[in-house]
Amino acid sequence: MTKALQKGRRYLVIVADDLGCSSSVNQAVAEAHDKGILTSASLMAGGEAFEEAVLMARARERLSVGLHVTLCDGKPVLSPSRIPGLAGRDGRLERSPARAGLRYWRHRRDLLPEIEAEVKAQFERLDDAGIRPSHVDGHHHLHMHPVIFDVVCREAAQRGVEWIRIPREPLSAVVALRSFAGGWTPYAEWAVFGMLSIRNSRVAGKYGIRKACHVYGLSFTGSIDEEGLVQVLQRSRGTVNEVFFHPDTATGPGRRELEALTSAGVRQRLTSLNFTLTGYRELLRGVKDQNPERK
Repeated sequence: MTKALQKGRRYLVIVADDLGCSSSVNQAVAEAHDKGILTSASLMAGGEAFEEAVLMARARERLSVGLHVTLCDGKPVLSPSRIPGLAGRDGRLERSPARAGLRYWRHRRDLLPEIEAEVKAQFERLDDAGIRPSHVDGHHHLHMHPVIFDVVCREAAQRGVEWIRIPREPLSAVVALRSFAGGWTPYAEWAVFGMLSIRNSRVAGKYGIRKACHVYGLSFTGSIDEEGLVQVLQRSRGTVNEVFFHPDTATGPGRRELEALTSAGVRQRLTSLNFTLTGYRELLRGVKDQNPERK
């Protein structure tokens, strides 16, 4: 059931990426939703455990499911023979997001038809599975690439997808929440995605697709725990905020994030901060309020 954004209220969307990547990720997503605060998940159409993820999602009516567009570090939906410029000899996409992004820019004229075909196929695989995505984002955020973002928005708009992720954290949050093991990387990412967000916000608005006021997760990917999540909640501003995670029962960082998502202390803190916990499917498109999503 959809609901209108109400003036003066703050909404929080908690998203798990990589649904369908593996059974261990699917298990973590299910637990984080059933026992914790997870409201949404982004599904990899080419994931090894896609069918299992679909069954899991169907059994959880309150879980908002979106498309996790995958154009690097994964398997395509289309046969490699149909997208020879994207898939390697092993049938997989370029593993490195940086190398993939550079290649997609240098050879954009030749690769654009293949990118369009693969993105369309990924949306269609969710359609065929009976899943109407509530939102869309990208594996390693490669959907923010200027060549790819327009394609994703166009396909999303044709299917009535209402929300797209545009990663952007306030610099003060990056300073406070960054992983020190990452060195200067969080600041570089903040600058790059900050520039891309300006351009891509205009594109999303052109297609009538909304975005959250702030999206948290870049500066602490793989290092978030219960204390860190509480800090994120305390620093969140704006009407709609998203925090994304990568829970996984098979990895140390993934288990740590799962513990944070199922923490009773985090739930209590969320309540005390007067957040309305919601999924993207529940947020109604077209509501006029103080929210900047469509600007």
